[in-house]
Amino acid sequence: MAATEHKEYYRNLITLVTGSAFAQLISLALSPVFSRIYTPHEFGLLAVFMSILSALSVIVCLRYEFAIIPARTGKDAFHLLELCFYSTLLITALTLVGVTIFNLFFSTNAVLSKWIWFLPFMVLTNGSYQAMLSWANRHKSYKVISRYRIINSVVTNTIILGAGLAGFISMGLLAGFVTGGVVASIMLYFNIQKQSEPFTLGFDLTALKNVAKKYEAFPKVNLWQSIADMLLINGVIYFLTAFFSPAVVGLYGLTMRVLQAPFNLIGYSMGQVFIQDAAHQYNEGKNIQPIIKKSIQRTAFIAIPIVLPLILAGPQLFAFVFGENWRQSGEYAQILAPWFFLDFIRTPLGQIPIIMGKQNDNSQ
Repeated sequence: MAATEHKEYYRNLITLVTGSAFAQLISLALSPVFSRIYTPHEFGLLAVFMSILSALSVIVCLRYEFAIIPARTGKDAFHLLELCFYSTLLITALTLVGVTIFNLFFSTNAVLSKWIWFLPFMVLTNGSYQAMLSWANRHKSYKVISRYRIINSVVTNTIILGAGLAGFISMGLLAGFVTGGVVASIMLYFNIQKQSEPFTLGFDLTALKNVAKKYEAFPKVNLWQSIADMLLINGVIYFLTAFFSPAVVGLYGLTMRVLQAPFNLIGYSMGQVFIQDAAHQYNEGKNIQPIIKKSIQRTAFIAIPIVLPLILAGPQLFAFVFGENWRQSGEYAQILAPWFFLDFIRTPLGQIPIIMGKQNDNSQ
């Protein structure tokens, strides 16, 4: 039985990694092209936009999407999915109000003001796909998830490249990310309906209240933890935006994009498989310590060959790959690489309270 579970774990992991690898390789392969078409200024605006979107994406489902996978019954999982969608609609509406107020009374950057109007649309898209990804993961629809990531990457990078070559520099990066996210999310929905566990949304207020209460530890505890994790990544961007030019933000933004790409490639896939597998074993009353230990060992083994070249020759690598104008980004990467390594190997540990329902002392 253990051998069968072991094989299934690696089969699921390979499915996700293959799709994620293809998606990330497209982005990495085209990054040297994009860095020569778009300036640090455009990358800076994108970094600001994505950092705001990242913050809103943390709260858009109130972290109830994390409860979908370990939910003990299919009924609970479905109502949690519904709850995520309705929470997404509410946060989207509030975002639209906030964006309108910002552009009317506070905005001083004309280009950023245009970009920011797309924020509510992307909040709606991100919240929907976060919920659907958790639903697909619960049902082990890893091919569906893998297909989503490939479609997202292909569409995003095609639009960015096409817009840049056509001369639409100011909006090309944003157009790519918006179009890619929307198209991939629509395809994810239809793939789930055809190949995973189909769902039809309703509105049972009593059921929604009950499931929200039952899994209240997720917004009460995990939400604040997720906000803190987000600030670790985006806090620097907020600081740079306040005190430096968009070009400086762009240099840092490229650093983060390059560093995150390989870690997201493996870390996301391993995390999805880990939480599903560990939650399943825990719900069956099995000891999950062995799978936790193995997950940490695997992540460390994978991360070492990624961070070492950056620590030893980050500036030289960035100047060679992206152009001399981006050498400073390599200096940032040299400094941040050890932190990314430590953050990467601790990732499985962050899933354990969710799996065990022990976010706080009152959890059962």
